[in-house]
Amino acid sequence: MTKIANGYMLMVMTTLLSLLCILIAISLAVARKVYDATPAKEIKRQAARNKQPASQLFEAVAYGSSLRALLWGGVAIFGAVGLVLLARSVRVVVSVPIMIAALSFLFIWLPASRVTKLGMRLTLLLNPVIVWLLRHLYPLLSRGAERLEKHYPIAHTGLFERSDVVQLIQQQADQQDSRLSIEELAIIQRALAFGDYLVRDITTPRAEIMTVAETEILGPILIDELHKSTAPFILVTNSDGATIGSLETQKLGLKSSGPVSDHLSPVYFLHESDTLREALHAFFVTNYPLFVVVNSFEEYVGIVTIESVLRQLLGHLPGDEFEQYSDLQAVAARHPRPESTKNRK
Repeated sequence: MTKIANGYMLMVMTTLLSLLCILIAISLAVARKVYDATPAKEIKRQAARNKQPASQLFEAVAYGSSLRALLWGGVAIFGAVGLVLLARSVRVVVSVPIMIAALSFLFIWLPASRVTKLGMRLTLLLNPVIVWLLRHLYPLLSRGAERLEKHYPIAHTGLFERSDVVQLIQQQADQQDSRLSIEELAIIQRALAFGDYLVRDITTPRAEIMTVAETEILGPILIDELHKSTAPFILVTNSDGATIGSLETQKLGLKSSGPVSDHLSPVYFLHESDTLREALHAFFVTNYPLFVVVNSFEEYVGIVTIESVLRQLLGHLPGDEFEQYSDLQAVAARHPRPESTKNRK
């Protein structure tokens, strides 16, 4: 009877130990799911702002591949030990269903599920133990993780061409926890397509451009007419109708006088088939905000400005209507003084 009782106790203890090992393996698998649910860089950002539970998880996540090696190793070791002990302690009719259920949970249900509150609580409970193990086993784990990573390629981004990036941007716009504004995502999307546009796509047509002859004399009437046009630049033509320069209306005051030809700014040209990247390069080279657009027959077809290029890239020009950049006091008054300097004399 004693032998039977001892055998029965051994079987019970072996079964309980096997179930404990399987439970530990499942717990480690759940913890791996929680740690990998949010990218490490995002957990770092949240931890820097003392946001929970990121502050608690980050110490373990910071170990990177060593954390994954520890968790996967724990799942493999405890899972294997648990299944072997279970197979030896109970009948096949009982052990097989348990094995199938455990393996299905680990490799089918868990990878496809979302992180639950229970899973988060379990991970936070295990986190101090996991951190302690990482601190003591890091030299060993890091070597194993480095060797393992050499045999596996870097995770593929899933991006092959521009349309994939555009799709990612659209997906990001629908992501509830995204901190990228719709405006920022729109700028990224516009930047991707910026090189596809040509100068002709943003050209102001010739018919909408005001011109004056170089022989006209500046006076109150003409200056008032030029300012009423609200155009920042007025093209100047010679007797043959060719564009020879431009007038900057902001530089014309009531005291401006003399022939228009005495107030000319230089004129630069772009081809209507140039890309906007080439137009942007031309603006940087010449440091002039206006270009006359011509075709292959050297015919003047319109103008393009740096403002129109930036509007195509950004969707709008950022900032308010402030224009007093030559006024020191006006610029200084745009932002409040720091608290530490308010009492400065």
